[in-house]
Amino acid sequence: MIQKPQNNWWVVQTKSNREFQAVDQLERQGFTTYCPLFKKEIIKGRRVIIKTLPLFPRYIFIQINEIIQERIHVIRSTLGVSQILKIGENLIIAPHSMIDSIREMEKDRLLNHENHFKPGDVIKIKGGIYNGLEAVYQITDGLERAVVLINLIQQETKLNISKNQLAKQ
Repeated sequence: MIQKPQNNWWVVQTKSNREFQAVDQLERQGFTTYCPLFKKEIIKGRRVIIKTLPLFPRYIFIQINEIIQERIHVIRSTLGVSQILKIGENLIIAPHSMIDSIREMEKDRLLNHENHFKPGDVIKIKGGIYNGLEAVYQITDGLERAVVLINLIQQETKLNISKNQLAKQ
């Protein structure tokens, strides 16, 4: 079955960290856009926050329709947009089926966030009485705490500690 062109999408490269600005500006101009997202745990100072980020940094999709081809110059000059991706002189087209697959994958990534630390990561404790000790990350214990293994007197000991006291090696 041949897909209609309006079911397909162009790939647009944005300026660095300007995906949301580009989406907002393009939608204000009447274009249909899509920026796949995921949630990631970030440690900022002494706080653990869950941040929603673009799945493909610097890339968004814009749906092709009859009018869009006449307004391609408007897309290129939109705030946050760097360029529409091409191979030679041909614009790169993302099939609607690919966008549907990304949307299905995105649903799971928005429900479950990506942890800053992964089980087995060697980390360093950067505060409290265990400051400077190396440990092995085991598991997340709520949003702000974690269980790590530390080696005390030739014996591994589990320690429940605040994530803001941990740093990657």
